[in-house]
Amino acid sequence: MAATLDTPSPSGADESSGDASSALSSLIFTLDESPALRAAALVALADRPDLQLGEVSGPFLAAVLDSVDPRAAFRELESLPGVRLVEVVFVELPATSFSSSLDSCS
Repeated sequence: MAATLDTPSPSGADESSGDASSALSSLIFTLDESPALRAAALVALADRPDLQLGEVSGPFLAAVLDSVDPRAAFRELESLPGVRLVEVVFVELPATSFSSSLDSCS
């Protein structure tokens, strides 16, 4: 199974979600070796509107998560049957979130 990743807009917000406060996270999923569990995971992941799936390569699946609460989404994703591991490769936080965090440090 192969799919392509849609490229997010340069502003960091996906026009389809329309939410400039969401964070983009690049993820690598390690899927279960069982064909039934792997298929169930792929169906569950494909049904999520906040997730854009890339190519499956062996047990690995690349994806981009566009979420206002990436930690909660990550917990949900790693608890799906057929998902053995979710690795976060990169996170792009919204500029407003980053500047608010800097303001609280001063």
